[in-house]
Amino acid sequence: MDTVQVDFAEINKDWDKNIADYHFDIYHLSGWIAASAIVDKGTPQGVIATYNNKKIFLPLIIRELDSEHWDATSTYGYGGPVMDKSLTDAELDIILAEVRGFLLAKGCVSLFMRLHPIINKEWLPTVGKALTHGLTLMSDLGKSEEEHWSETQNRHRRGIKKALKMDVVTKIERLTRDNAVMFSNIYKETMAQVKADQYYFFDDDYFFNLLENLQDRILLITAYQDNKAIGSSIYTICKESGIMQFHLGGTLNAYTHLQPSKLITHVARDWGRTNHYKLLHLGGGVGSNLDSLYEYKKGFSSQELLFKTYRLIVNPEKYTALVADSWFTENDLRSDFFPLYRKEPTKETILETEQAEALADI
Repeated sequence: MDTVQVDFAEINKDWDKNIADYHFDIYHLSGWIAASAIVDKGTPQGVIATYNNKKIFLPLIIRELDSEHWDATSTYGYGGPVMDKSLTDAELDIILAEVRGFLLAKGCVSLFMRLHPIINKEWLPTVGKALTHGLTLMSDLGKSEEEHWSETQNRHRRGIKKALKMDVVTKIERLTRDNAVMFSNIYKETMAQVKADQYYFFDDDYFFNLLENLQDRILLITAYQDNKAIGSSIYTICKESGIMQFHLGGTLNAYTHLQPSKLITHVARDWGRTNHYKLLHLGGGVGSNLDSLYEYKKGFSSQELLFKTYRLIVNPEKYTALVADSWFTENDLRSDFFPLYRKEPTKETILETEQAEALADI
């Protein structure tokens, strides 16, 4: 039986050439990984494992913990492994066991990957753990225009018609520095409005990086009224896999009543169908919850996929020590956050007497 060969690989154009013969998405490409490294404040690093002439590719971002230790995460979005389709579950587990040993020797403490709901949907590892967190939604772009309109909920149809009646128009274009800044401003206003975690306030360098490395794989769809940009969304496109994905979007607070985001989603779906993509992945709710964002996306398609993550504790002793060094509550320790040592400890709130009395009067 062949042995497993595991090596580090640079994330560059050669990496892109190596995965070109496999089922991949934009999240696995060097340009996306470079942009994600800005968000996660880490360094792009590939791992390639070969067994029985079959390969698995892990596109990672490594983050230092101390001078000797680091951990790894997948890219922002749905990274996950790219692998030979003929690999059996047994072969994958043999490979993962060797990957764990390789990473341990290199100083890795833990590995976290957001699995791709389409590409990794059949993967059930027994080395490490895959957890199901919730649902995402997709639209089948092989359907006709009439079928797409039929599966659009009435509230969304009304929103689309209202936007058109109020002379809202859309423009589909590639990223430029000017429209990237325009999008960034709209997006950040939306994030502030919904009180999003600071993690989601991407600075302009992130968008410029996408522009520099992936301009031909990014669509910017913007809604205008009277030549003013009032809403905008970024979609990713991967012709090789036929996958189109919603990435980020926002609407100026003063124009939400015009519902430009519904018109933008409708236009994006039309574009994907017309350009012969296979599916539009809309994503799910915040934190994979079945929340208002999930329900909004379900208004365009009710076809659901599972969102899963993969967790591997590479160095249990160091992992346990890092967790022990944090001031975690009992609820924190029961959390499924991974790696747990990177979780912000819950702050125990102690009410002052006057605050407690005020609350008692409510």
